[in-house]
Amino acid sequence: MPELLGAKLRYLREQKKLTQSELAALLGLRAHSHVAKIEAGQDNPSLTLIVEISHVFKVSSDYLLRDPISVSAVEFRKEMQGDSTAGLASHFGRQLRRLRSEASMSQQTLAAHLGLRNHTHIANLEAGRKLPSIDLVLAVANLFSLSIDALLVQGDSPKEHL
Repeated sequence: MPELLGAKLRYLREQKKLTQSELAALLGLRAHSHVAKIEAGQDNPSLTLIVEISHVFKVSSDYLLRDPISVSAVEFRKEMQGDSTAGLASHFGRQLRRLRSEASMSQQTLAAHLGLRNHTHIANLEAGRKLPSIDLVLAVANLFSLSIDALLVQGDSPKEHL
């Protein structure tokens, strides 16, 4: 899990002059405690919540999840394309299948590159039956030298490289 995520979330929230409760409401959370725990590094958000945060603040998922990007190096986008989390699992699955095919990899080979024991998890991801963990998204993005948004955000270029 990225170490700077909590600091980046706090920074974004404070830049927009939002309380934790206001941000929780914007993100569709019942209480501000989840926001507080993420900011304190005591809780990990879901991948769906990461995408939602990127849409609320109009920042890339790469900014949120890649520790080499400093907290203050945020670049705000004018517009965000597509729905924030609708079809996230199926979009990621299509992207993963396309990348694997273009690299002429079997599911087993890809699983080995990602440190997975077998190809079953890859098959479930490609079919859109499972959402990947944040760590797995980072590993896939690094393996294929892509931005995280290229994997997660519909409408972003699938060829968008780092």
